[in-house]
Amino acid sequence: MSNDAAQAIVLIIILLVSLLVIFVPLLLFLGYVFYQTSKRKRIREKMLVAHQQLVGNRHWLPARYASAPRYNSWFKIFPWEGAGILVLAPGSVLFLGETNGGSPVNVQFAPANARLKWIGKSPFPNGAVSWFEFILTDRKEYFSSETGAFVFGSHRSTKELFDEANKSFSGG
Repeated sequence: MSNDAAQAIVLIIILLVSLLVIFVPLLLFLGYVFYQTSKRKRIREKMLVAHQQLVGNRHWLPARYASAPRYNSWFKIFPWEGAGILVLAPGSVLFLGETNGGSPVNVQFAPANARLKWIGKSPFPNGAVSWFEFILTDRKEYFSSETGAFVFGSHRSTKELFDEANKSFSGG
């Protein structure tokens, strides 16, 4: 085997190893993203079945959820920690959801116990996702729209979610 052929083989091996080093973590991350997306979908379906009578034929919207400690944390892969549905009724908004760890999160927001505030994009440490918050007397709860596996379109859809919640929250 000539020296040039050996160099070509070594170069191909180095190139293949480099591609593996680059693409394996990327593929693992994408697999995790799609796993989390399906988990959030299962949480929403579970909420609809478990609270079928409460939800009834009221208007509801899918949402991602973050508590104040999660929202304010600097060390996280995803800024949300759970998912669920926002059930809209005149004068109130009810969130029925669950954290990724399986803990239920059920909170009713009404003008007597909460205020609603638009945040928009807060890129670091919360990604390219738009948010709004319900401010209660003792804590804040953060919400973003459910956009599927990727966050593209989050600003528009979260603003629509906020507008719907605000309209319902205001009694409209």
